[in-house]
Amino acid sequence: MKKSRTWLYALILVALGVIVVVTWKLREPASPKTPGYTIAELKAAGVQYQEHQGKTGSRTEITLPDSTTVILNSASVLHVPADYASGNRSVILDGDAFFDVKPGKDSFTVTTAILKATVLGTSFRMRSFSSQQGATCYQLEGSSRVGKSYHSATDNQPEVLERGQMVLANREIDLMEKETYHPEELETWLSDILRIQNANPMAVSRILEDWFGVEVEMRGDASKARVITEALFFNASLDDVLSNLSDQQGFKYKIDKNKVTLNF
Repeated sequence: MKKSRTWLYALILVALGVIVVVTWKLREPASPKTPGYTIAELKAAGVQYQEHQGKTGSRTEITLPDSTTVILNSASVLHVPADYASGNRSVILDGDAFFDVKPGKDSFTVTTAILKATVLGTSFRMRSFSSQQGATCYQLEGSSRVGKSYHSATDNQPEVLERGQMVLANREIDLMEKETYHPEELETWLSDILRIQNANPMAVSRILEDWFGVEVEMRGDASKARVITEALFFNASLDDVLSNLSDQQGFKYKIDKNKVTLNF
């Protein structure tokens, strides 16, 4: 009888423990949604869009009906409304692209999951993948009005960018900051002449991320890999560059859409 009571008490304690855990879970506040939108949420209701897909590891240039040119970087997607030629110059970007916007009576806007830029006639580079928390916008010529594409609980004030100015944004911490940069760097990017000098594997990965608009993940021990003293690439694809560098630094690589893995 004593043994039966002991088991009974144990079962009661377990049951009470389960009730406490369930009650705590029910009272626990739901995790807040990360700010920003999905590409589907950005599309206007009832509007058809033409999708322009950038090739993985290379650049794709397209010309819009108003002669605005766009350079899509690796694995980037541009959604253009079907009535663009009629004045609806509002495109949606998921990725990395350079815009050379032709002046028109209607303003031109590019919206991403994190940022939104409004211009008349200007040139700038926007990088904002819906799968990533960070975004940037670099102004090359003219001016742009850039702000968060979503309603922020802390700050909704846009910034006006001119040549040599940029914004950095991170939706995970709901922050956008205005900074400066060297516009010559963007002009070099446009020339598509990649020069790598005195770069260890970490520096190389950062260069590749900026140049091709990809994420680079390094695995293994790269501490013994040689430093690239000088490497020059003309209009080279990501695969071309990685093939050359892998022989010099002794790594194997894998390209999957906009992500690159380096195995040392």
